[in-house]
Amino acid sequence: MIEATKAGVLQCANCDAPLHGRFCGRCGEEAFDPHVLTVRHFITHTLLHETLHLDGKIWRSLRSLAFRPGFLATEYCAGRRRLYVNPLRLLITAIIVYALLTKGGFVFTLRIGIVNLSVVPAAIPEESNVERTVNRIDHYRILKNLLLAKEQSRELSSQEASQKFHSRLEKFAEPLSFANVVLLAVALYAIFKRKRSLFLEHAVFSLHFLSFALLSAVALLLPALWVLQSGHQTAGLFMLLVGIIWQFTYLTVAIRRFYFTASAGRSAGFLSGVAALALYVLNSAFVTGVQLTGVALALWSL
Repeated sequence: MIEATKAGVLQCANCDAPLHGRFCGRCGEEAFDPHVLTVRHFITHTLLHETLHLDGKIWRSLRSLAFRPGFLATEYCAGRRRLYVNPLRLLITAIIVYALLTKGGFVFTLRIGIVNLSVVPAAIPEESNVERTVNRIDHYRILKNLLLAKEQSRELSSQEASQKFHSRLEKFAEPLSFANVVLLAVALYAIFKRKRSLFLEHAVFSLHFLSFALLSAVALLLPALWVLQSGHQTAGLFMLLVGIIWQFTYLTVAIRRFYFTASAGRSAGFLSGVAALALYVLNSAFVTGVQLTGVALALWSL
């Protein structure tokens, strides 16, 4: 908002700097026009521009996030930030979208031999009973004895027990994505601290990758499971394979672009692939461990 002083000189209402144009040269605040407060302007300009304009912040950030691995993190760390959505806000948006689109239930695991790890946080439908939820998350039946003990002490099939269990499980699982950011940032810092010495740089990279992981899960992995459930095994498995390859390749390319120079040799690509595989498995192990802990605590509190 811009206001005029008594001397008639336009002045920024945000930082009090003299105005020399439409925008404040110090803080970037735009000159105030009463017309922008009308409902018509908000709908036809502000709302439509931000959500539908292909060059708006939202779509520019989503396009870069999906098809330019490592680009947003590089831009942010280079100080070029005004054109893109803040990485923390982008992750929050991805979490909300993931939660809304997987409300009907979504469990996707990565099986390596006898190892079975959750790739993304499991979304359990609210109508699922306690036993079914535990079995969907606990692939190794680690909590079998705890579940049996609870079934003997109280009725777990009741709606009241189910609601209480899922409510506590959801509250425990909500901070999972933010905890993942710290975990991946610590791992990246340990691996690449000679490439980038500031911990925040690794945290920004983690924010963007986890945003991509959640959004790509609902874009490809979730539809693939729907296709599998409809009986189209070949098409569903192909979509799952494409989704996994896309996520892994994305992480490899992002690491290559963010941590290595353009002139780096083939060894940079190999190291990026090894680091991506380690981080992919580490993230899956962390998600699996946190979910098991959440289920155990939710059962214990019943």
